[in-house]
Amino acid sequence: MRRISLSMNFIPGLICFGLLFISPLAMTGKAFGQQKQINPITDKILRDLNIDPRDNSVSIGQDRIIGPDEVIANDVVVIGANLTINGKVHGDAVCIGGNLKVGPQAEINGDMVNVGGQLSVDPSAKTNGERVNMGGATSFSPPGLPDVPGIGAPPQLGPNWPGINRSGNEPTFASKILRLALDCIYLAFLLFFALILTVFMPRQFNHIEDHLSNEFPRCTLLGLTLMIGFPLILLAFVITLVGILAIPLLLLAWVLSCCLGYIVFARILGRKIISIKPIMLQILVGLLLIHGPLLAGDVILLVDGSFYSVIGQVFRVVGIIILVCVNFIGFGAVVYSLWGKRDLLRSKKNRQNNSNGPSGNGDTIAA
Repeated sequence: MRRISLSMNFIPGLICFGLLFISPLAMTGKAFGQQKQINPITDKILRDLNIDPRDNSVSIGQDRIIGPDEVIANDVVVIGANLTINGKVHGDAVCIGGNLKVGPQAEINGDMVNVGGQLSVDPSAKTNGERVNMGGATSFSPPGLPDVPGIGAPPQLGPNWPGINRSGNEPTFASKILRLALDCIYLAFLLFFALILTVFMPRQFNHIEDHLSNEFPRCTLLGLTLMIGFPLILLAFVITLVGILAIPLLLLAWVLSCCLGYIVFARILGRKIISIKPIMLQILVGLLLIHGPLLAGDVILLVDGSFYSVIGQVFRVVGIIILVCVNFIGFGAVVYSLWGKRDLLRSKKNRQNNSNGPSGNGDTIAA
């Protein structure tokens, strides 16, 4: 799940990068929009300094350095190169496909936006807007020390922008929604798979449940052993030419077995809470209990704030640990019952017969 949520973090950034690269005139339109927000006093000061308030600085494929005495009336945009700011920018500072570095003497009234590079902001710089970084890391430079990548100044308060990563490491709001949706879809898939099992394979389902209920330690030990040895089994199959063709079938059997054991474990857990309800309701209650920490973490992470982020990540880690353990135990029960083909009561009678030996008591007990 975490690989899917992590891979989806780059989709909004790529879309924004394509839109900005195809239509750079949108930046100039924003620059003219900023002109309406400049008050008459600021406008007079800029004109006294021989600076046109309507000027919009756009550079493509060439590094741009704004010196300490330089003043940019509106936005400064650099595409495909690096942008270094040591002066004053009354609009936004935008760098696409390069690094954006803000020096100690810089003063930026608008937002700082970096796409596909590194955003470096000196603590002494005066910034009044948002800090937006997509596809890179944010850093700051303590006085007398070089840049420290990955450690960024805290973003300003406000709701997360959907599809925009402000800190470079914090998941975006869109990715959080997607992660919650994927977890809910996975839960719905397990319910659908449980319905198929209870309708078409009730006998095998009950056999696996009997083994998991009565032989829990053995199922747990067997599942842990198989999970550890599964990569070695795959490696042995890869070495042989015939095994390479069997790897997809082996992976499919492993996934289905884990899902089957997972559902059986949920049914046992739900039956301990509600014993007189239908089997599907028991499975639903068990799945909700198992998935509870993971879903709670997804919901908590939707709230903006470092405290909620820590609590949400703790819930998610606990939920993932529970999911892994349940998969191990359930897979062991499925294999121990020979995929539901072996009856637990019959195996117990056979053990009793073998223990009694030639005395004849075993036949009497079996009869």
